[in-house]
Amino acid sequence: MDSKGSMPMWKNKNKRQNVWRWTLLALAVHASCAAAASGNEFLDMSLEELVDYRLMSMSRKEQRVADMAAAAHVISAEEIRRSGAQSIPEALRLVPGLNVAQMARNRWAVSSRGFNERFSSKLLVQVDGRSVYSPLFSGVLWETQDLIMEDIERIEVIRGPGAALWGTNAMNGVINIVTRSASASQGNQVSAVLGNGQTATASWVHGGELTQGGHFKVFAKTSSMGGSLERDTGLKGVDATKGQRLGMRIEPKVEGGTLSLKAEVYQDRSSDYWGSPSVLALSDPNTPFARDSLMSERSQGGALQARYAWKSVDGAENVVQVSVDRDRSIHEGLWGSGAGASMPMAELPRQLQMGGSKTDADVDFQQRQIRGDHDFIWGLNLRHTADNLMLPASPYLLLDGKSQRLNYSAFVHDEITLVPERLKLIVGSKFEKDGLTGFNVQPNVRMLYTPGQNEAYWGALSRSVRSSRRTESLATLDISAADGASLNGLTGLNLPANMLTAVTQVSPRANAALQAEQALSLEGGWRKQFSNFLSLDVSLFATDYSHLRGGRMNSQPLTGLPQAMGCLAVYGPGMCYFTLAGYNTNLEKARSFGGEFLMEWHPRAWWKVQGSYSLLRVKGQLTGDLLGDVQVRAFENSAPRHQVTLRNNFSLASDLNLDVRLRYNSATAHYTLNSQGPTPLESYTGLDMRLAWQVNRSTELSVTGRNLLKNRHTEFINIFPVTRAYDVQRSALVQAVVRF
Repeated sequence: MDSKGSMPMWKNKNKRQNVWRWTLLALAVHASCAAAASGNEFLDMSLEELVDYRLMSMSRKEQRVADMAAAAHVISAEEIRRSGAQSIPEALRLVPGLNVAQMARNRWAVSSRGFNERFSSKLLVQVDGRSVYSPLFSGVLWETQDLIMEDIERIEVIRGPGAALWGTNAMNGVINIVTRSASASQGNQVSAVLGNGQTATASWVHGGELTQGGHFKVFAKTSSMGGSLERDTGLKGVDATKGQRLGMRIEPKVEGGTLSLKAEVYQDRSSDYWGSPSVLALSDPNTPFARDSLMSERSQGGALQARYAWKSVDGAENVVQVSVDRDRSIHEGLWGSGAGASMPMAELPRQLQMGGSKTDADVDFQQRQIRGDHDFIWGLNLRHTADNLMLPASPYLLLDGKSQRLNYSAFVHDEITLVPERLKLIVGSKFEKDGLTGFNVQPNVRMLYTPGQNEAYWGALSRSVRSSRRTESLATLDISAADGASLNGLTGLNLPANMLTAVTQVSPRANAALQAEQALSLEGGWRKQFSNFLSLDVSLFATDYSHLRGGRMNSQPLTGLPQAMGCLAVYGPGMCYFTLAGYNTNLEKARSFGGEFLMEWHPRAWWKVQGSYSLLRVKGQLTGDLLGDVQVRAFENSAPRHQVTLRNNFSLASDLNLDVRLRYNSATAHYTLNSQGPTPLESYTGLDMRLAWQVNRSTELSVTGRNLLKNRHTEFINIFPVTRAYDVQRSALVQAVVRF
């Protein structure tokens, strides 16, 4: 679909370009195969060696992916390098079953198994074991996680619930980003990237030895990107961004254990247009009952982290981790729909700051003991959160929402060998007192059956919860506006068009307590390594969701209609309004099911193929309520039903690599401001290619082309907050990485 939504024109243009598009791909594959006679040692690794290499800690212990009773995937540092990914979400496109959509230059929507949004609330993300889940938005601000990609050791991903170990908000998945240790970062590494769209990035990592023994490293990164093209107008947008990050890691030599200390700070600057409903007189000329406000975004923060691991005399493995992090995100601009406190006369928007700050202090301890057939892990966690939210309690009044909360939890996890090297039973639970939603128990039971060394079957039943964001319980928000004449049947009036504005508001109910969202998940999978050159990994799931956060209309929604009629008699058309009142709830329900399929094949020593397919279906329970059904339909359509990826890695010579990735996402649909129904985004196919030359042992040069099949396409339209839609464009990047 083009920027005007003309599907026939898009199809005609697509037909004209199909020949050269697919010819380009075919020639690239053919040329790479013909040139690869000499082979390459890196791609000569067997699948068994690769699986053994990919150790992960998502089960709170190092474990092979092949031995996990979960839908697990690891992105290695080499895969990140060969993909050309310049951000964490770009790298996460390599994981089957993850929903990754780019919204603007540095803003992303990332989720696991559906419910995709900018602040995806059912996916827990950690960096070196420290949660970066923001209680301000009940999600992850990906623009603030601008890590140095060359400094990442691996990214560990669990698709499906991980709450029994990691607690609240690990409802649909867990991501742990593991950076390189200081001992593995000795010397210097400099990376520079230039690309179209005013893209420029530079990073530096330096590692050395401590005088008293041990190692350290310091790192820094700066990046900037120009604005994207707006979907509706084709004009350059205001989503340009600049960011910086600085940090250090120290690993002193200590007797009897290992100690790691880490500190980092960051800042990010950007801007965007936020949409708000509006009375007619204050609307933008081309969008009756809506207006856009230019909002500047400033985010900054820092974190301190210490991790100490040691073995007890009895052989128990102990880990204690302490972290403190502070984040502040502020959006500033003119804001308001006109529906002010002096109802029903419209008031002009005012300059407001919205957002807030939070400080988290976290202490986590765990112990692992192996006794006979039991591999037992238990742990304790204490987390204190202090935040200060600045939210519009009405379009003009700012709510100063200060809060301090103490969360504490314990978990137990026992992996029981029933039949040696054949059958394991895994049971455990998280017991958690959440400062917002109270006490929650999140158990799971898993089975792992390995009939042979290279084959495994697994199944799991889990209960998990998601803690609601505080913004969902504090603010009164205007969420839509319409011509009052469209409600003549409801009001009993016979208003002509463009006289009164009907504003829909959602408010928290008095003394209403927040409830945790709940999910009951059933999963199963099979993985098989047929040879050193071929493996398959299949997983299936079905999840039942209840107590989902949403909204409902009041039983008597009309408010202020007589006053609006009086206002109309005095001030005339356009400046007067009445409201339709709603309230926040935890009443929505939904179900999801689907599966993921991954195939890895090494047809030649110089050629590796990875193919994946994922199916997702989310079905909500419709009730006939205006607000509730909008939320349910947003659940159903925000993530693609079908995703297909085909990756080819070629070694053209010992110093020359070519990587070709083809990815397909089926259509999605998203609600926009004042829309009567979802706005469809049609399916798209992207082609990314990267050619890298290893000049010598210390220098690599590469050129990457992204989205080569089409000049621009739209991947996501955000609903909270309502922002302008931006297109993802065809682009080219040149990168140099030097190590010395």
